Amino acid sequence: MVRFLAVSCSLVAVLFLVQGSQVEGVQAKKAQMVKGTIKEVQLDKDVLIVNQKVKNQTVDRELSILDTTEFVVMNKGDKKAAVGSAGLKLIENAKGASVQVKCDKDVNVLKVTVTIK
Repeated sequence: MVRFLAVSCSLVAVLFLVQGSQVEGVQAKKAQMVKGTIKEVQLDKDVLIVNQKVKNQTVDRELSILDTTEFVVMNKGDKKAAVGSAGLKLIENAKGASVQVKCDKDVNVLKVTVTIK
């Protein structure tokens, strides 16, 4: 009886470990980075359009900005931070500035880092 109980508890523990490792593997997807230059900022639609070089061609990426999107703007050594639409307003006239955009696996924009020269 004791052996049966010990074996069944061991099997249950192994099942939980295997199931837990499969869930972690799904959640561990890396964030995507989009690097390029700012082509256009559409404040009315909360959209940022980025020129991204892919191999030998340039591709336009249209990224929807969420209310939770973080912005970090470096302008000649001055660092400003904002969230959501307020961050878009910081880069409204920054056409051609270099930009790095961090997106999750569903291409929701998490963080935008802009360097204005």
